[in-house]
Order: sequence, then C-alpha cells, then structure tokens
Amino acid sequence: MKLDPFTIWLPLIYLLVHSLLTIKTSISRTSKLRIMGSNILLSGFFLFLLWLTWHTQGAQSLFITILLLWSPIVFFWWAYIWSKHTLHAFYPPGRTFDGFIIKWEGRILGQPSLWLSQKGNRLVTEILHICYFSYYFYTLSLGIFLHKNGRLAEFEAMSFAVMFGYLVSYTCFALTPVHGPRWSLFEQGLLTNPSEQQQRGYLITDSINRIMFDGPAHKGGAMPSSHSSTGLIFMVWAFRIWDIETAILAAVLVLGMWIGSVYGRYHFVADIIVGAIIGLLSILLADYLILGTI
Repeated sequence: MKLDPFTIWLPLIYLLVHSLLTIKTSISRTSKLRIMGSNILLSGFFLFLLWLTWHTQGAQSLFITILLLWSPIVFFWWAYIWSKHTLHAFYPPGRTFDGFIIKWEGRILGQPSLWLSQKGNRLVTEILHICYFSYYFYTLSLGIFLHKNGRLAEFEAMSFAVMFGYLVSYTCFALTPVHGPRWSLFEQGLLTNPSEQQQRGYLITDSINRIMFDGPAHKGGAMPSSHSSTGLIFMVWAFRIWDIETAILAAVLVLGMWIGSVYGRYHFVADIIVGAIIGLLSILLADYLILGTI
C-alpha cells in the first residue's frame, strides 16, 4: 500500500508557524537563529519524506512506511517542548487569561478546579493521576494496533487527527496564554498555602508533580488542552476498532483523565471543553481527507 502525504504536511505547517511566531518573540537574535536553523533542518527531513511518497512506485518498503507513519507523531511529541519558545510571542510573561476563566468558572460551575480535589484523598488522587498519566499511551496503543494489523489508512486518519489537534493547540498557546489553576489559583489568592499546588498521592502522583513543576511542562500552555483533544480522538477510535468492552474501558480512562486534569489543577474546565471541540473537528477533517467518509 502506498501512503498519502497528508500527515507529513502537518509538521511542515507547524514548523512554518513556529518560525513565524519565533520572529515575533523578544528572545535574543542568537536564540532566534538557533531555533530557525533547527526548524529548517527538520523541514528538510519532512520534505525528503514528501519526496519519498511522490517517487516511490507501488507499495513502500517497511522502513519507509515506518518513517512515514511514526516520524510525524514523534515530531509532535517533541514539538511540545519546542513550543516554549513561542509562548510569549504576543503577550509578556505576566499577561494571562486565567483571571477571566477563574471568574467565569466560579460564577457558572462554582470553581471546580478549586473544590474538586478538596473532596478527595490520597487514594482518589492517585487513581485520577493514573488516569491522567494514561494519556501518554493513547496514540501509541492505537498506532501499534493499527500498524500491526495493516490498517494503514486508518492509522493515517487517526494520527492526522491527533497531530492536527497538537498543531492547533501549540499555536494557540501563544494566542491564549493560560497558566492553569495550579499556578493562577495561588496567584489569585484562592489557594493560600503554596503546598496546595502539589497534591499528595503515591508513586504516579509524585512523578507527575515532578513533570509539572520541575520538568518540561509549560507555565502558559494550558489553553486549549491537547490532553483533552487527544483523549477524545482516542475514545472515538477505540469504539471504531476494538470490542465494546475494551472501548468502554478506554472511555472510562478518558473520562478519568478529564476529571483528573481538573482535579489535579492542570487544566480549567474551559481548557477541557475547547480541547474536546478541537479533537472532534480534527476527527472530522481526518475522516474527510484520508478516509473519504464525510
């Protein structure tokens, strides 16, 4: 089977967007040149993959197939870290939309990112963080299953949807600066004890705390939630390709991940809603372009 190049275009589009946003930032000229040079090199790699898709006759080799299917996914996993350079392309570091979201959610929902975790305990915290951590296996599990079973067009459609969601989310980080409740609730005085920023659970909770506070997680990349976008895509595709029992388990994991995102104060409810909408639109676009079912 010869694969279509749709998924290869997404890294190229994001590299262009990232480069344009980098020009807008106030970082040093040396840093801009370093980032632009890296983007050009990566663009060359994906342009080479495009050339392969256009010049390969008939079915592609196993190595080329793996490159075409998996390298865009690996790129977007890495690109989250790279997006930190463009978080403040339009707004200074201290400018966020968190205050507006806190006010809106307080009025309509009673501030769930504040009170939800106050109803739990260490065991509940750990279970919800396990659900939250399950996000890192969504695309991987779907991709391995579809690739192993030779369902490559479906692999492309699934991964296109996931990556389109990443592209939109990473771009919006610069347009909608939101730190997330773990930071802004404390800054707004709704959490009075700094220790409440990190919740107490067990092994998984402690690991995620290290990622969020001492690792690669961005302070300013909460809106929209790419976790939510990917989670919705995972849930829909689970019902498409797996038996009903496995699909229901997947849906429970996604629901737990969404609740855990708010419970853990990583996202506002608004972040989850916008991310889910992006995920749904990404599925529809992928189905139309690759599967031709719309």
